[in-house]
Amino acid sequence: MDKPLSRKLDLNLLDLFDAIYRTRNLTAAGKALGLSQPAMSHALARLRDMYGDPLFVRLAKGVEPTPFADELVGPISQALQILAQTLEKGSFVPETAQRTFRLAMTDIGEHTFLPRLIRHLQHHAPHLCVETVATSASPEELAQALSTGSIDLALGAINPDIGGVRSRVLFSDVYACVARPSVVPNGTLSLAEFKQARHVVPNVAGTNHSILIERMLVANGMSKQVVARVTHFLAIAELVANTDVIAIMPRNLALSVAQRWGLCHFTPPVPMPGYDIMVYWHKRHDQEPGNTWLRTAIIELFQGGPYPQSKSKPCAPSRVRSRRRA
Repeated sequence: MDKPLSRKLDLNLLDLFDAIYRTRNLTAAGKALGLSQPAMSHALARLRDMYGDPLFVRLAKGVEPTPFADELVGPISQALQILAQTLEKGSFVPETAQRTFRLAMTDIGEHTFLPRLIRHLQHHAPHLCVETVATSASPEELAQALSTGSIDLALGAINPDIGGVRSRVLFSDVYACVARPSVVPNGTLSLAEFKQARHVVPNVAGTNHSILIERMLVANGMSKQVVARVTHFLAIAELVANTDVIAIMPRNLALSVAQRWGLCHFTPPVPMPGYDIMVYWHKRHDQEPGNTWLRTAIIELFQGGPYPQSKSKPCAPSRVRSRRRA
């Protein structure tokens, strides 16, 4: 068997060759490498022995490379450059970077994050593209996708206890109800009215929202009041706007759809836990420049919440209805 390359080739001697070839002077090359004259002579002898060629011929002033040295200089310079690049971390220049980032999120995540994120990218990183993919139903599958880099980041209310995955809280939120104003004439519902109302609920994979809402329904004996379970959060808004059902959804989404669809939003009359919206990435990519830049941008954009200046107002009692009842 051939000897390992490290037994046949001394990388220090390649540095020596490169320095001598560039300077054409043993003294100048020695200064550049921090070697004394005797050490240079010894190293040059080893270099000549390694290649079986004189490589450099002494002249009155300096040295001249042999034809074989001229053949070696290109491959050796390229090899040294490649090795040097392995010691340098890659860079990411957002103004010129051309890259597609894949983000895992639900349709509520697209609604919440994409408008502000895309505006930010258009201004700071105009050549980047964002591709969204559905959040995996399995934490293990999500961890694997983040590890391999097939997904760069995940955003949402996902199980944080995923092996190898790191996370950062973007903002905390609670739940709110949405309904047409005619369904909530007094601006809210009593517990009894809430239990009698008809509900549409999310059945969205890869998020804890569906689990928490279903638990509330079961705990309050309301499972039979569900008229629809849908796989997209944004389908709920249109259902609520065009029927007499009510829905529980994340408060920030409720504020947004209430404003856009002319709906009311109010606090659920049943206990509902709060939750955290987080950004997730794998520890393998913790120092990757592009991943670091994008998640830093997302943290800065959304740490104060997605709709800090929402103009949506809670439901108010209907004055017309109140006068008729008086």
